Amino acid sequence: MNTIPVEIDHAPYPIYTGSNIISNLAEKLAEKKLTRQIAIITSKHIFRLYEKILRAALPPGADVQVLYVPDGEGAKSLEQTEHLYTWLLEEKFERSAAILAFGGGVIGDLAGFVAATYLRGIAFVQIPTTLLAQVDSSIGGKVGINHPLGKNLIGAFKQPEFVLADSQFLATLPDAEIRCGLGEVLKYGFILNSELFTYLEENLEAALRRDPDVLGHLITYSAAEKARVVAEDEKEAGLRMVLNFGHTFAHALEAEYKFGELKHGEAVILGMKCALSYAAEAGTLTSADFQRGLDLLNRIPISYDKSRLEIKRLIERMTLDKKVKDGQIRLVLSDRPGHFYLENQAEVRRLETAWQIVLGR
Repeated sequence: MNTIPVEIDHAPYPIYTGSNIISNLAEKLAEKKLTRQIAIITSKHIFRLYEKILRAALPPGADVQVLYVPDGEGAKSLEQTEHLYTWLLEEKFERSAAILAFGGGVIGDLAGFVAATYLRGIAFVQIPTTLLAQVDSSIGGKVGINHPLGKNLIGAFKQPEFVLADSQFLATLPDAEIRCGLGEVLKYGFILNSELFTYLEENLEAALRRDPDVLGHLITYSAAEKARVVAEDEKEAGLRMVLNFGHTFAHALEAEYKFGELKHGEAVILGMKCALSYAAEAGTLTSADFQRGLDLLNRIPISYDKSRLEIKRLIERMTLDKKVKDGQIRLVLSDRPGHFYLENQAEVRRLETAWQIVLGR
């Protein structure tokens, strides 16, 4: 089991990565004195697959309750949040209780937001079961829910007690979920680490085939990269913004598809294509590096209905992004593999050109 520290001053915590490490759960909960009341927030599908393994790993004698939430981004709603509050209150969960998020990024975001706000905050543990959540969304404390006008517009920062990323849970993932997770891994290569970018060029097909050594390397490597960034900038005041590479475009796509018809990781892959196109149009990314990046992204197939997309509406969606400041759309861009820069005032003409790459018009 690997241990990656997240050195946030007021709330440091570890990330544990490895295979078959869920057996350490009871010990880690006992270290945090979280063995009395435990609420597991999960989906029926993932819990039924791993119920026996998870229950065997829980502290003996704990009062454990399980609540299912729907699959998909639509679960991150005000209605579902109220449902969880009501359930916790009816079950008389106290401030000493712990919420375990067992599932993908949607469950982590929703359960974390409930943990941040129920009784003004109770303990929270991330047990991510998707590749995307293990390499990205479970790390860093950003939790929240969606509004019909945009993604993650209602939220908080809530650091987990720890993250336990067990790669055995990836065995039952659909292929689409592996592709989604690799999209977030690619992000780190584009903006932070050229060696990771090259490793992905050489090993992407092996990762898509779920080679355990390759995936294990990518999970630990990516988790360490994100831990470093969020430790330096917990609340996205500066450096952490770089983790939004491709996401301003992606969030507009997700909203246009009503947070369900296009997976987040798929939207990020498309969004990174737009970000590369924008930088190439601006002249900050060479044609050779643009093609190199586009070739890598195109090796991950994404299916979506282009006919439903309109550039004007997508740009309007971008103006509702959390990163908008003084009415200006801000972008994180890459001018070469492993390096980023910020565009604080995106030009509409270049945005229109950038969107063309996913609209194919």
